[in-house]
Amino acid sequence: MASLPQVFDLPLPELLLEGGAWLTSHVARGWWWGPGQEEAWLRSRAHVLPEAEVRRNALRPVHRTRAEQRQLGLALNPRAFQKPDPSVPTVLLVHALTGDMRAGGPGGWWEPLIGPGRVLDPERMRLLCFNNLGSCYGSSGPADEGFPSRAEDRRTGGFAPQLLAPPSLDARALPATLTPWDQARAILQSLDALGIQRVELLAGGSLGGMIALCLAVLAPERFERLLPIAACEAASSWIAGWNHVARQALLLDLAFPEAAPRGLELARQLAMLTYRAEPGLELRQARPPPEQPLGGLYPVQGYLEHQGQQLRARFDSRAYLSLLGAMDHHDLSRRPGTAPEAAWGVSRIRASTLCVGIDRDQLFFPSHMVALSERLRAQGRHSEYAELPSLHGHDGFLIEWEPLEGLVRRALALPVP
Repeated sequence: MASLPQVFDLPLPELLLEGGAWLTSHVARGWWWGPGQEEAWLRSRAHVLPEAEVRRNALRPVHRTRAEQRQLGLALNPRAFQKPDPSVPTVLLVHALTGDMRAGGPGGWWEPLIGPGRVLDPERMRLLCFNNLGSCYGSSGPADEGFPSRAEDRRTGGFAPQLLAPPSLDARALPATLTPWDQARAILQSLDALGIQRVELLAGGSLGGMIALCLAVLAPERFERLLPIAACEAASSWIAGWNHVARQALLLDLAFPEAAPRGLELARQLAMLTYRAEPGLELRQARPPPEQPLGGLYPVQGYLEHQGQQLRARFDSRAYLSLLGAMDHHDLSRRPGTAPEAAWGVSRIRASTLCVGIDRDQLFFPSHMVALSERLRAQGRHSEYAELPSLHGHDGFLIEWEPLEGLVRRALALPVP
């Protein structure tokens, strides 16, 4: 029988970021839902948060002091660690840019797919999701005291974008460079801290798909099946271009770096136009009838203002800046500084893969996933391509529940390599 979903904190070892800065007193916040008998294992290895606290603070930025970060590592006793049940398969989900670790349960970003009797059934499998490194929902990120700054980068060289920040901002006001390799390595640290060596299905969409692909490259022996949705092998100039304009909206806000209220709203409005497609916007935000008097906001204008205000209320502007940069830096062919001298990139992936594109995606075009699937097959891997139809574009992986259920079932049935 399934337990209730749990949110937990994990103290992790130091992490040398790809840009050269050191992340100390590192914390990951995770979400678990699985068979009830596994709850003792989780509580032996992590700080499980009270359910009332999780509900009260859902989608509220976390700002940890250095003392709070250090304190998390003091209470756990490694000698009392229990092992996860080897008979329970693990499904690891990776969230998108401004999501959090709550993949299922009330408010979960894949809530309709997760639960007893559903395709991702916590009575039969161990479901895990970690808040991405650099976010502001409990894992280490720029909202925390002591998070490294751009001044501490040592190896940003050829892949750090020019921020074009106002001259009044120095490098100490900007967060250290993060990449999806860093975010993937933080997730690997989290799996190690929980004692999990094998993952039966790894899935993620958008930035989550990028990170999932990096995980499959970094530790190919640990992942059996892979479900990247609306992602790509490397961030295109189209993606980096949209992110650049959003970044300027943040940096030009006169309140940055303490905050960037209007800048964050504008960055989100711009992003929402890339996450949606014209047919979906016409369906939900159609023009008013011609007899309506002039002077009011068009529906799409009110929609974008609402989306901007929502993100402003729930997200940290420095974390948003950091995550935009991580998306820009995604490139499976670029070997991280700590990687061994060996073949790198897609050729390292061993998992059987279902690559999913979204037919009207205007940000990560479906052709990227077609090309990735073909590359994997050329390497002798089992890889399939499927297209998710959605009037709503890129955000279809958070909207189209019935076809998504079929795709997850198909991914769970992929042959084990």
